[in-house]
Amino acid sequence: MATSTSNRREQLRRQQEAAERQKKTNRIIGLSAAAVALVLVGVLIFVLVQNMSGNRVGQMAPEGSADSIVLNSTPAPADAPTVTVYLDYQCPNCRVFEETYGDTLLTEANAGTWTLENKTMTFMDNNLQNTASTRAAVGAACSAVVAPETYPQYSMTVYGNQEAQEVRGSEGYSDTLLRDTIPAQVGITGDALTQFQACYDNDATSEFVTNVERSAYSDNVTGTPTIAVNGTIVDLRQLSDPSPEGLRAFLLANA
Repeated sequence: MATSTSNRREQLRRQQEAAERQKKTNRIIGLSAAAVALVLVGVLIFVLVQNMSGNRVGQMAPEGSADSIVLNSTPAPADAPTVTVYLDYQCPNCRVFEETYGDTLLTEANAGTWTLENKTMTFMDNNLQNTASTRAAVGAACSAVVAPETYPQYSMTVYGNQEAQEVRGSEGYSDTLLRDTIPAQVGITGDALTQFQACYDNDATSEFVTNVERSAYSDNVTGTPTIAVNGTIVDLRQLSDPSPEGLRAFLLANA
C-alpha cells in the first residue's frame, strides 16, 4: 500500500510538472504571437520582446524555459502520464514512426489518455551538412505560435515531404515548401499566413528551437525517434506488438 501511494504521489508530481511546462509554453506562444504582430508594422521583433519581458523569443522568464510543444487539444487529466516524442524532421526513422503511430498518439492525447509533447532536435543538420532540420523546426514552431490547431498536421506534412534518400549537402526542405506550400495545405491563410511568414522569415522561434535541442540532450537523448514516459526513456526494442494498439499498451504499461 505504501508503495502504491508513493507511486501515485510521484505520478501526480510529474503531471504537475507537465502542467507547469505547458503554462510556460503557452506564455512563450503569447509572447511570440505579439512579437510577430509587431514585425508586421516594421518593428524589430527581438528588440520589442526584450523590452517587454527582458527575454528574447523562445526564452522564458527567469524561473525556467519552455522546452516542448504539447499536442493535446485540451489538457489531459492530472493523473494521466506524459508521453514525450523526440524527433528530427530529417530522420527517416522518425518519418516511419510518425506515419505508423502519429495518429494513435494524437488521438489518445485528445481523448485524455496522456499528455503528448514533442521535443524537436536538429542534429541531422550536422550529419547532412544543411539547415533543413532547423528550418523545419522553426516553421513547425511558428505554426504552433500563429495557429496552434495546425501544428500536428504541419509537423506530419513536413515528414510527408522528406527526401527519399539522405543526401549529404542537399537542401532537404526548401524555404518555399516550409513557408508557403505547407501552411496553405494545413489551412493557414489570410492574416494568419502573413503572421506565419513573418515568424518564419525572422526566425522568431529559433531561440525556442535551440532551447528544445538543449533540453533533449539534457534528457540524455542522443538519437531519434526516442520516446519517454513521465520523463523516463522507454526501450522500443521491447515492444513485442508493433501495432499502434501495441504501442499504446506498451506506453501505458511503462507509465
